[in-house]
Amino acid sequence: MLVTLLVGVTATLFGVSRVTDQVLGTGDRLRFVSETVTGLRSTLEAHEQAGIRLLAGSGSESAEFLEQQNEISRLFDDATAQLPAERMRAAAVQTEEAWQAGLRAHSLWGGQVPVLQPATPETIAAYAAGSAGARAMLSQIERFSFEEMDAGLADATELHLLVFAGRCSLLIILAVAVLYLRRRLITFLIRPVEDLRRGVQKLQKGDYSHRVDVVRRDELGELAEAFNTMAEAVQVSHRALSHRANHDPLTGLGNRTMLTERLAEVFRGQPGRGAGHGGLLIIDVDNFKAVNDSLGHEGGDALLIEFAHRLRTCLRAGDLVARLGGDEFAVVVMDDGDGARTTGVAARIHESLHTPFTIGDVRLKVSASMGAAERNPATGSPAELLRQADFAMYMAKRDGKGRYQLFDARGDDTMSYRAALRTDLPAALAAGQLGLDYQPVIDLGSGAIVGVEALVRWDHPTQGRLSPADFMPLAEETGDIDEIGVWVLETAVRQVAGWRRSMSHCKDLWVSVNVSALQLTSAKSLARLEGILADPTICPQRVVLEVTETALATNIDGGITAINRLKSHGARLAIDDFGTGYSSLSTLAALPADILKVDRSFLAGHSKDAASAAMLEGILGLAGKLQLEVIVEGVEDVEQLDVLRGLGCGMGQGYFLAGPGPSTVIEALLAAGTGNRAPDLR
Repeated sequence: MLVTLLVGVTATLFGVSRVTDQVLGTGDRLRFVSETVTGLRSTLEAHEQAGIRLLAGSGSESAEFLEQQNEISRLFDDATAQLPAERMRAAAVQTEEAWQAGLRAHSLWGGQVPVLQPATPETIAAYAAGSAGARAMLSQIERFSFEEMDAGLADATELHLLVFAGRCSLLIILAVAVLYLRRRLITFLIRPVEDLRRGVQKLQKGDYSHRVDVVRRDELGELAEAFNTMAEAVQVSHRALSHRANHDPLTGLGNRTMLTERLAEVFRGQPGRGAGHGGLLIIDVDNFKAVNDSLGHEGGDALLIEFAHRLRTCLRAGDLVARLGGDEFAVVVMDDGDGARTTGVAARIHESLHTPFTIGDVRLKVSASMGAAERNPATGSPAELLRQADFAMYMAKRDGKGRYQLFDARGDDTMSYRAALRTDLPAALAAGQLGLDYQPVIDLGSGAIVGVEALVRWDHPTQGRLSPADFMPLAEETGDIDEIGVWVLETAVRQVAGWRRSMSHCKDLWVSVNVSALQLTSAKSLARLEGILADPTICPQRVVLEVTETALATNIDGGITAINRLKSHGARLAIDDFGTGYSSLSTLAALPADILKVDRSFLAGHSKDAASAAMLEGILGLAGKLQLEVIVEGVEDVEQLDVLRGLGCGMGQGYFLAGPGPSTVIEALLAAGTGNRAPDLR
């Protein structure tokens, strides 16, 4: 009997020890997988941010970006070799392939990086979404890890058999043993094993907070202590994994995953209560690239952390703020029955940004463009609410930044209108729907037409005649700007060259053409522009390339290099809309400019605003010091003309002098030698 009892007890303890080893091994594997996935996710996040900066035009980081690629590839190789399960290793391979595919799709893989050209905001957003998708695939490895843990813990069911064997052994002894021995066996063996079995079952079901209460100084006590240690490690790992999966590592805010879950709550909750229950804000920090350029990426990160803290202070209980990536944030405004609307939160955020930020020793005035959308019965899904808020943010940024815009029903019409133009634009040039108008530039002393500005028009088959403001931003987004820009330059210079040949008094007539900043950053487009200017028959010395002040300021070094290549053929440079951008006087001095085109706002406000008058006089004086010619835009009446004459301005442009018109009308004006209003300029 005693031998049987000892054999049963020994077998039970051996089996329990073996199962415990398996459980502890499961915990170690789970911690290893957690650390591997965390390392990959944080490295991919940093790599995504570097990719966004490259796509935005910061080519100086390409070497660091390639080093990051090599490091990430090494991490994936290690993961593929060391992950404990085949399907985890397969998931790592799939994630690496998705990551590499996203990079290749945006010309960010390996040798593609040195020739990378800045991308559009939509392309950058697509790259960020693709990168986020690749990171999301890492969650599959974590899920497999938990499944492996469950499978490992499932071995604990063997304890049932072990306990059964122990009970059988005890029954034999209990039949002939004294009650005292029976009571001792139950107290010191069966009950602790039962506690351990129940603990394993709870852990297997996801109750990671359960601990077993077995205080012994023998093997069972050591087993209980090991179980509690393992359960604590599993609980900590699970909590850390859950937090990392739903939070932004830089700011501590929720991430896109948490945002998606909260939006789903908005759409699930109380659908019968009507419109306006829950809303969304998309927030974009204005001119964040300039902060990164001036303070470095550490300064930029510090600003994002402070900006996130500022957002938290503006929210109500129950609202959620998340960082979507880069300098973009989102706020889910939950309905709590008090009638507060999304724009109320936006107004508080806007007001809070009036207080400057302090980053190190630098005080920064930061603004943000915000788009607001509120759920209503017509809003079909979270994705649609996101689209509406994002479009409203785009409208806020387009209309001057530093403001918030609420999406309304007209936004659907605008989005449909833009989508239709985006679809039709690629075929417009081939279909002969694009044409040029020309607006003369007048010598304010003689009244003569000294130059013309080429203005592209789109004769849309259903929308009618469209101005550049209607479709050129779309052309920059779709990439059609290269073809359209080359066509405009070639058509304009050949038209004006023909006028110079046919009219002897127009031998010095020049033509100005607007050039997009994207054309200057595209090697292919730049080469085609150079090819046009290299033709001596068009007289490149009579060609003026207009680039906006803001476009040059966003990529000063690359812009100057490209402009100098074009100027080497004889063309001149005009800074368009001068005074409305963000360039400094030192930037202006560094630009290879020949002409300043002063924005119309300075002339319009001259008689009403002393500051505008002083600015206009200052710009004219500055241009004289820098030996730059000046064209003042927006001359709309004789009083403004007299102001410019009194200030000694040489050239002007505006409807009072001569409005834009097709080539036939401008040719007639050139033949007459005056503008179409024929003011008394002589």
